[in-house]
Amino acid sequence: MFDSAAALLPAAKRAACAKSWAGPFREKALPILSRAEQEFAEFYDDETGRPNRPVALVLGTLVLKEANGLTDEEALDALRFDTRWWCAFDLKPEEAELCQKTLHNFRAKLLASGKGAVVFRRLTDELTAALGVRVDRQRLDSTHILSDFARLNRLGLFCETIRVFLHALKIGHRDLRDRLPMGLLKRHGEESWYRDARREEGPRRLRVVARDVYRLVERFKGHRAISKMEEFKLLERLLSEQCVMGTASKPRDDDDDRDDGAAPVELKGPKEIGGKSLQTPHDPDATYSGHKGKGYEAQVAETCAADNPVELVTEVAVTPSAGSDAAATIPTIDALDRAGHKPKELAADTTYSGATNAAQAAKRGVNLLAPAPAMGKPEPGKVYPLPDVDCPMGRTKAGEWLKRVQGLGKLRVRRSKRVKLVAYLKAAGCNLRRALRYWTRTFTMSAEAVPIPA
Repeated sequence: MFDSAAALLPAAKRAACAKSWAGPFREKALPILSRAEQEFAEFYDDETGRPNRPVALVLGTLVLKEANGLTDEEALDALRFDTRWWCAFDLKPEEAELCQKTLHNFRAKLLASGKGAVVFRRLTDELTAALGVRVDRQRLDSTHILSDFARLNRLGLFCETIRVFLHALKIGHRDLRDRLPMGLLKRHGEESWYRDARREEGPRRLRVVARDVYRLVERFKGHRAISKMEEFKLLERLLSEQCVMGTASKPRDDDDDRDDGAAPVELKGPKEIGGKSLQTPHDPDATYSGHKGKGYEAQVAETCAADNPVELVTEVAVTPSAGSDAAATIPTIDALDRAGHKPKELAADTTYSGATNAAQAAKRGVNLLAPAPAMGKPEPGKVYPLPDVDCPMGRTKAGEWLKRVQGLGKLRVRRSKRVKLVAYLKAAGCNLRRALRYWTRTFTMSAEAVPIPA
C-alpha cells in the first residue's frame, strides 16, 4: 500500500497512514474522484493538452479543503508537507504540489459551468451506494449563512454604497469624480468616517446621505457609460428601496450638505423596507429576515435511518434569508427525486409544514412529518422539534456540523453563485468526512487503534 510514498516513509509511518483517514481515502474515495474525470473534460483544451495536475488531485484538494474548513494556503501546505495527504492521493513527495493558480482556475471553471452541483451529487451517489445508505427516511432543516461582508446599519449602508460608487468613478472617470461638490467628496471619500456618528447625530446624517444618493443618481443617470456601472445601479436600487420622492426642501443650516442645494427626497420608515432590499454593496444578493439576520439560508436534507452506517447529506440548496422555509419544502423533494434520492418520509420542523405542502408532498409519494403550531402560524424564532422518526441519538444534524466544523456559517466569499458553490463543496466534504470516519474505524477494528481525525 502507498507505493509512491513508501520510499521515504518507514514501515511504522506507512502503517500509521494506513490506519488514518488517508488509508480509506486512497482505497475508497480516490477511485470515485478518478471516475469523475470525464465530467470535467470540458475544462481542458484539446489543442493545448491537459494540465499536469489530474482532476482527482485538484478536485480532492478542493473537497478536503472545505471538509476541514481550510484556507487555500492551508490546504496547499497540507498537500505539500503532510505525509497523510501524499499517501491519500498516492503521490511521491515531489508530486505532492499544486499551485494557487491551478486551484483558483479550476474553481473558477466550476463556478462558470455551474458544476459544483455535479461534484456534490457524483460523490454523494457513489458514497450512498458504497456504504449502503438508506434514503427512504430523511430530515430537512435550514441554517443561516453569512457571506464575507460587514453588517451595516442604515447609515453605514448609505455611506458605503456611495463610497463604493465614488471609488469606481475615480478609477474609470476621474475627471467627472473630481467635479463633484467638495463637501460630498469629503463626506464619502476613502478615508471618511462619516458613517460613525454618535446616536444623536445618526438621524440628521441619514437625511444628508439620502440627499447625497439622490444628487449622484440625478447627476449621472443620463451618462451612457456610468449608468451601466454596477456600482451606479446599486445607488439607484438603494434610492428606490429606501427613499420616496417628496417636495424639494433645502437642508437645514446645521446640516453638513447645506451648501449642496435642495433635494426632493425623504426616507421611508423602517417598516416600509422589505427584507429583499440591499444589505451591502459588497454582496447585493444577500437579503434580510427579522429573526434570521442578513445573508442566506442553506436548506439541508440528510438521511435519517437507524440502521445506516452513517448519515449523508442528500441535498443542499442556498435560498434567500428573506425567503420562507415553507417555500423550500416541495422544491427540495423535487430535487431529491431528480437526484434519485427521494424519501418516503421527510421529517422537518414547523416552518416547513402546512396543508398545501403536505398535500403536494403526498402527491409525490412522500409523507411530510412536520408539526403544526397550535395557533396557526409559527412564532418567529421559536423552535419546534423535529418529529420522532427513529433518528439515531447522538448524530449531529448536518446543518450544525457544516457550520460548527466546516465554517459554513461565515464564508470567505460573496454573491449567491459563489456561496452556492462553496455550499456544494462543503456538503460534499461533509459526506466524505463522515464516510472516512466510518471507514477508518472499519480499517482499524482488527488492529491497534489510532486517533481518528476530528
